Amino acid sequence: MIQRPNAVDGCFIRHEQELSDFRPTFGMVLHAQGRAPELSRVQEQIASRIERMPTLACTVARRERRTVWQADPAFDPYDHVHEVRTPDGPTALEEAVQALLGAPLDEQSPRWGVWLIHGYCDSEYVLFYRAHHAAQDGQAMVDALRALFGTEPPASPARAAVAVPDAGRFWWQRIPVQAVAWILTDAMKSLRPSLRSSMQRPLSGETRVVSAAVPESWLRNTGRALGASSNDVCLAALAEAVRSRMPESRLAPRQRGRELYAYLPISVRRPEERFTVGNRLAAVRIPLSFWEESATTRVAAISRATRPVKTEGMRRALRAQMSLPEWLVYRIFRRAAAKAAGCLITSGLVHLPELLAMGDDPIETVVPAAFPYKDLFEMAFVAYKGQVAASVAFDRAEEEVGSLVALWADAVERLHDDVGFDESESTRAIV
Repeated sequence: MIQRPNAVDGCFIRHEQELSDFRPTFGMVLHAQGRAPELSRVQEQIASRIERMPTLACTVARRERRTVWQADPAFDPYDHVHEVRTPDGPTALEEAVQALLGAPLDEQSPRWGVWLIHGYCDSEYVLFYRAHHAAQDGQAMVDALRALFGTEPPASPARAAVAVPDAGRFWWQRIPVQAVAWILTDAMKSLRPSLRSSMQRPLSGETRVVSAAVPESWLRNTGRALGASSNDVCLAALAEAVRSRMPESRLAPRQRGRELYAYLPISVRRPEERFTVGNRLAAVRIPLSFWEESATTRVAAISRATRPVKTEGMRRALRAQMSLPEWLVYRIFRRAAAKAAGCLITSGLVHLPELLAMGDDPIETVVPAAFPYKDLFEMAFVAYKGQVAASVAFDRAEEEVGSLVALWADAVERLHDDVGFDESESTRAIV
């Protein structure tokens, strides 16, 4: 279950230690219908299901210059389930989630938690699952939600540790030529001027998260019609949304040589690593073909840009990069963080393939939430029960960014209409 530590885990911890305003936490807001249960019921369900994902009882920390994973001998699942009672009112839930996003997680125990949030409405309550990025990547969070709240039989139990390929070779001998070529090519591209997605205003230090949802079939059918993935359609609609809210000065002809990029996480998890601790992902910069006048042409261009990233050869190259010594991976990590100043940051489209529930109460909607990085905003997407929810996290100083998800939903709808589908789907809704 506990393999060789992944260098990315230590990078998140170290970066947080060096930057006081960096909070690599993210989560999912699970909306359930009905009256809120007693906290003890939530604690009992979660405690009874920890064995479905034993890595939830493991903790990660940096010891001197090493990142260390170990089973927590004092682990008590009850300590990871909390309660937040809010006043009645439409903004109380939003304020509670935003306050929790920036709150630190205990460094001495497994870095995740569940918060039962209620009081804002008599007929609904929320379970907010939140984790530190040093402890979990997107796939691990999906597995955690399915373990704790899934309604289907659990997946295969955690597997025993497996041998690390090429573990007996020096790290410089494990890097394929493709990885070196990709790193150098990306470094050269990063030297080109690019567009900034933010306005570079003084930050307030307060976070907002705003969400919207569209039918999943809109993305799926549009992608099929254009030979692209649903995630490609998400990115194209995001580029259109950013373009529609940019001031004219940022769209002047002299800017046309500057591209807008998105950082897209790519899973490099092998099948035998399904239930292992920590991160198994890398991030790549994707050009969003910002200046394309046609939205359908933009989808095709983004699809061409993402297609090589999805190949097994590229995954091998990214795995090799992530298996370098942690000090070197951290240099790459810091360089990527510096380049992110001109980029959007996205989660990729995460799928929750089964229904979730708290006891007998079904989870009706799931909304992603992440803490924003500096003056950037982060878009996250999750598919659940036939809907794709998108959320944007941003500093309150960038208040106009809150309109981005509604603009994104409009762009998805227009794309769907442009490719000629006519379905009697429920219309998009702010959630």
